[in-house]
Amino acid sequence: MPVTYRIKTSEMAQMTSESVLWLAPPPHLPHSLATLREAANRRDRHHTPPHHRRIPERDPREAVFDEYFAVSRCACAPASLLIDALDDTLAAVRAFSRHPDGSSTEPDLELAAHAAGLTSRAGLSEFRTQATVHQRWIQGHRLFFALTQATVVALRHALRAPSVTGSAVGLESAAHFLRASASALRVTASFDVQDYHDTVRPSMTPPHVPRTGFSGLWSADHRVLVRSLREWGLAAPAKSSALRPAHRRLVEVLTDVHHAHVGVCSRFVGSEPSLLRGVEPGTQALERLCQRRRTALDAAPADRPARLPDARDENLTLHH
Repeated sequence: MPVTYRIKTSEMAQMTSESVLWLAPPPHLPHSLATLREAANRRDRHHTPPHHRRIPERDPREAVFDEYFAVSRCACAPASLLIDALDDTLAAVRAFSRHPDGSSTEPDLELAAHAAGLTSRAGLSEFRTQATVHQRWIQGHRLFFALTQATVVALRHALRAPSVTGSAVGLESAAHFLRASASALRVTASFDVQDYHDTVRPSMTPPHVPRTGFSGLWSADHRVLVRSLREWGLAAPAKSSALRPAHRRLVEVLTDVHHAHVGVCSRFVGSEPSLLRGVEPGTQALERLCQRRRTALDAAPADRPARLPDARDENLTLHH
């Protein structure tokens, strides 16, 4: 019988007071941005109560990772789940990342919302609020997960679009989602270093979680993103040369995301090891892994068979 890993309800309540975030298992994500935008435009989107049947994760590490961030998986209506997750997490993060005058500190979040087909919630005002360290950590990551899934959809759209214009739309949308991911990283970590060491890092270690080595490598969404980037990188040389500028922008934006991540890691961890790596300094490991991620967008040499890397060897989240 498989072992079920669960974090105590009292501990989860301390991490976030928000409801569960529903996401589809990444293999169920759509292959078209049009599907996302149709879901964003459905009239009853803000009025239909959710009726979701939770799918248990097969990998115990994925189960621990999702439960820590109060994420549950359901295969029903993946596009609608993702649009609702984007809408809710964007609203939560906007609320504690505004300037005193109410303007956004991270305008790239708005561009990502537009790329997904989302518009402002009619009749609903968003106010500037305060957030605890744990709320920032949890809500920022949840936005990051939703943006990761949106990037996967955009890359699938670019890969399968029947026209150059369609592929370009997919690449530009993926760039918007990735750029917003860098914003999410910054917002997630916008608290003091001491708070990280006193509050956040201990919450990702036993007995607060049932396994050692807590890491973004445990994220199912992240693994599929790595594979999607590699798939596009392998396909790009056979695509029209008209797509090269959009491809280069995608590479540049991915580099920006990596710089944001390394900056956060350097501020919080410095030369200390990550929770997973144990000995290697966190920033050193991250630089190496980020370089491997960038090469995922490079085409395989003609004299060497293309091989997809094991995404579990890559990392792009804040767990150090």
